[in-house]
Amino acid sequence: MADLRSVIERLIRRRALLRADPPLPTVLVVGEQALAAVDRLAKPFETAVPYARVTDGAHESVLDLVSSLAGDEDHTGRPQTDRGRLGKPVGGSLLPPPRFPLAQFVLWARERPGGRVPDPQSHTDYQAYKKRLKDWRRGMAGGGGDDVKTSADFLARAATTWVPVGTLAVWWAGGAADLVGVIPWLLGLLVALGGTAAQGMLSIRGSLFTGWFSSEPSLKRRRFERLPQYALRLAAAPDDDVEELLVHALMQDLHEAYKKWIIPWPSWGRGQYCLLVLQIIDPGGANARFLRLMEEITKKTGLFAPMLVLAAVPGGVPPAQAAPKPLRDLEEAVAQWRNMARLGVPELRLTVEATAVPAEPQDDPSPPRRRRAMAYWTVMALLVIVPLSLVYAIQHDREGHCGGLPWVERIEGECIGIVNAKGDTPENLFEGDVKALIKKIDGNNRYAIDSQRYISVVLFGEFSIKKTAQDDTRLAAALSELAAVEEYQRTVTSTPRLHVLIANAGDNFGHGRRTAQLIIDMAEQDKHVMGVVGLPRSVAGISEAIRELHLAKIPMVSSTATADRFGYISNPGLPDQPGEPSPYYFQVGPTNARQAAFGARFARRTLLKGVDEPGAVIVEDRSQGDAYTLNLADDFDKALKDEGADVERISYTVQQGGISSAAGKACALDPDVLVYAGRASEFRAFLTAVEGNACGEVKVIAGDDVVKVVSDHGDEIANTKQAEVYYLALAHRALWPRSSATTFVSKLQAAGHPTASDDNLILTYDAADVVYRAANAAYQAAGMAGGEGDVQLPSRGDILYRLARTSGNASWAGSGGVVGFDLTERHTPIDKAIAIMKVEKSEWGYSRPVKRCGRLDTNEPPTKDPLCAGLPDK
Repeated sequence: MADLRSVIERLIRRRALLRADPPLPTVLVVGEQALAAVDRLAKPFETAVPYARVTDGAHESVLDLVSSLAGDEDHTGRPQTDRGRLGKPVGGSLLPPPRFPLAQFVLWARERPGGRVPDPQSHTDYQAYKKRLKDWRRGMAGGGGDDVKTSADFLARAATTWVPVGTLAVWWAGGAADLVGVIPWLLGLLVALGGTAAQGMLSIRGSLFTGWFSSEPSLKRRRFERLPQYALRLAAAPDDDVEELLVHALMQDLHEAYKKWIIPWPSWGRGQYCLLVLQIIDPGGANARFLRLMEEITKKTGLFAPMLVLAAVPGGVPPAQAAPKPLRDLEEAVAQWRNMARLGVPELRLTVEATAVPAEPQDDPSPPRRRRAMAYWTVMALLVIVPLSLVYAIQHDREGHCGGLPWVERIEGECIGIVNAKGDTPENLFEGDVKALIKKIDGNNRYAIDSQRYISVVLFGEFSIKKTAQDDTRLAAALSELAAVEEYQRTVTSTPRLHVLIANAGDNFGHGRRTAQLIIDMAEQDKHVMGVVGLPRSVAGISEAIRELHLAKIPMVSSTATADRFGYISNPGLPDQPGEPSPYYFQVGPTNARQAAFGARFARRTLLKGVDEPGAVIVEDRSQGDAYTLNLADDFDKALKDEGADVERISYTVQQGGISSAAGKACALDPDVLVYAGRASEFRAFLTAVEGNACGEVKVIAGDDVVKVVSDHGDEIANTKQAEVYYLALAHRALWPRSSATTFVSKLQAAGHPTASDDNLILTYDAADVVYRAANAAYQAAGMAGGEGDVQLPSRGDILYRLARTSGNASWAGSGGVVGFDLTERHTPIDKAIAIMKVEKSEWGYSRPVKRCGRLDTNEPPTKDPLCAGLPDK
């Protein structure tokens, strides 16, 4: 005999996940050994699938039969142990059993408390059913241990849908850079919890399923009919109608239990269908009627129950058709026939004869198939774990990118990179005046972008400064750079408009290299980026940034970085060599060599003109990574010796302090002139120490870094008793005659930006101007050649070419003096204006220019002053 077990197993086994579920036959076994044969066929699967065996005569009606298959509780709330055999858990299946909310609702409505048929028109009966429904739902939501488990199951099912949706809400809310912090989390949490609670309650109350009654062809729930009223109508309906509705509800429940929902549901994981064993002896009994109702409903609606029915019919096949309809219902009969023809429902009955009992299965009972269930639970776990992990990753990434900014990273508490690359700068990144100025720049940017004809320039600076000293002028310098760029951007009205990108390299430019890399990444995707300006200090972070930008061939124009050989690219194979100058690096400020040579000449030929053997002491800051101070000290050392001075050098570091000690050592050498080659933050302490160490009357010349300290504390410095203080200025509003000043300097002389650091302000303005002029000329040239839109945008190669050609007759008058570069690859400015300022009361506060070299205007003839003759440009 063939392996009948494998035949039944193939019928029960569900198809692959993506294949549609086929209709299952009703296997009718006839013959003397029908019941024994059916029991043998079903025995291996009794514990593997949802299973029920119904003997003939065990139930008086179809209602009792369905109650035994799908019932749950009676109206008292007590569990019925002999009910719901298809809804009992299958050990080892890893899945909850099928639920029967529709069938259970019909059974509950049909219970008829007290045995009385209620009146659908009675308000008293309506109120009674309304209360019963409320109590029934309360019991379903937590009336017992099993109900609590059921409620938790429904909530868990809902969570696997709404947690991912909540994750999408977090992602969506995180799309705007200003929504940093709790807002995306709260929105996602509300969506996840709200959706889970809503779907869970709809499932627990049955509202998610009871809408089906509105589409059921027999005993349909009327439009706007309340559920208690519908239940009351079911309680009073004829038995035949209710039985048809009940069987249909059972079949629909089974259909939902195996349906491939669009949302995660256990139906995806069920790998085997239900198994129902029926004994049919009486053709008019409940079992036979139940079978006929299933067949009729399938033919009417096309609904197949995902359940294999094995029916033992020892007395022969019961009638398949219902009683003939009366002639007066011909129209309805024709409509049903056409519907069946359209559905193409196959004949469900498959009849076989058992003349002998099949052999006893030799194998153990079939275990539940769990591969599909395990895959389902894996997906369910991933649908919770992955979204939560993704939310964490999104939030971590947003925190790491300061609110999701694309070219920004949070490093050691600072937001490093281009903070306004995709829109306005988030409100919480910066504070105070920095925040206010960047907000103005962002406003100007919106006008530039709206014009659709713009070029972008990156301002490379330090805007998250950790101010640790009273006279730390770095914040003032940063504010001056922002103010200059904002002023220039706002006043440019020609095409293309200027779009300014703010690149924060961190405190003391500690993350200059990474900032440059982020600029490069952005520039690869944004062809509007023409170059980088700023780079204001000769420190290691900027040097590293220059190397990165050099490799990417991005033009750079530095404002106030003055160290000699700054912008040189070293050869890793020759670490002791200075390398070669980057052809992509330009600077609008004079070099330290020019500054020191001018200062040394002024000291020897003016201040110490009558001294035969002048002595000079250079107090130098040897802080690691600061190329400016050590280079300036070296340049002064050489220049002073060239002028015939006897030079001594005293060093200190900012990190270790020691400025007072250095001043004392310097005074002990009884110098004629003290040269301060340090940073601004220690300058006042240096002068105080000089006064306290009885240096006597001494001349002090400081480098350009002290300009802001003089502006803030000029009264105090001018009133020192022993020191006569001078400093070198790279640019200053006091250098220009009012009659010939540029428009920008005229605004400064009219009390514009009164607290700014003039050299940072003016030279940053010029740096932005020189890049924009090059871009504007290239843009216009492309327009004359017939280009439009983005085609008209110049390349960075065009910008480099025009910057390099800014020399000789192509030079122009900037606000810090003539702008014209050396034609060699070392693009230092030619004959750049530089001044000696004396700290004393003047029209401009406490800075009075006493000597200037270099031209302010292209129409100004070269000076014949011997102090200026042959000053180095690089």
